[in-house]
Amino acid sequence: MQNTYGGGTSWNSSHAPAAPDLTKPADITITDDSKDDYQYEEVSEDDDFSLHEDDEDLTKALQSIQDQSEDAQIIDFLSVLTSEKSVSDIPQAMDDFFCNFLVRLGMSRTLDCFQTEWYELIERGVFKVNDAGLVPDVYTRNQQLETENLCLRKDLESYKQSVNKIEEALLKMQKERDFHRMHHKRVVQEKNRLIGDLKRLKAHYASYEPMLKQLSEKYQNSLTQKMLTSLERDKAMGQDSEFPEDPEGTPSFEHAKEHTQPLKSGQYQLSSILKVHDFANWAQR
Repeated sequence: MQNTYGGGTSWNSSHAPAAPDLTKPADITITDDSKDDYQYEEVSEDDDFSLHEDDEDLTKALQSIQDQSEDAQIIDFLSVLTSEKSVSDIPQAMDDFFCNFLVRLGMSRTLDCFQTEWYELIERGVFKVNDAGLVPDVYTRNQQLETENLCLRKDLESYKQSVNKIEEALLKMQKERDFHRMHHKRVVQEKNRLIGDLKRLKAHYASYEPMLKQLSEKYQNSLTQKMLTSLERDKAMGQDSEFPEDPEGTPSFEHAKEHTQPLKSGQYQLSSILKVHDFANWAQR
């Protein structure tokens, strides 16, 4: 029996070695490894080399799985983009283009007339639907750009309105800021004026301190002099009641007054005391 492989060589089964009998038990010899010359070393518990290798393998596996998932997501995203692009690139039929154009412009009566005549000609067999052809890509692109332009104009109008509102709010806030700034300036000026008045009043009242002290001393001196004068007057009145009247009707105290002299401090001092006593003794005789 000959078998031919891709290399073109032939193989003869007669030259093949005989197949072993799988039903016959094989002879296995177990040797004692404890008597060999190999030196075995004890592995310490701190040796975690194998653990590091396992961790690295696990990290690599997780990284590869994550990369595969990211690649799958990218492929799905690209396929979606391709499908969307392919759908958008499909040319539009001519009748659909005209119908959409008339609907967009609001020409409903023209649209009814076009559809009536269009389907009437198709029913008559004047032409087929495919005979009208497809709209060139330029027109479709122009329509898309026009639609985008309208959307952008609407967005622009809304943005303008928002900007106008923001400008009004900004002007209002600026006016309020100017008002509060002017009010703050007035308050600061008023505060400075009050501080100046307060300093001036303090200086003015400070100048009154020595004057008040001087007036207080004068008042105390006047009060003392008044009290001494009152005491001298009371004493003099008591002495006046003890003097008898002379034959001419003049009290003897009048003669004593002639010999008294007032002092500068308001006190009185009697002079010629012996003469007054002699005069009193003479009057008693």
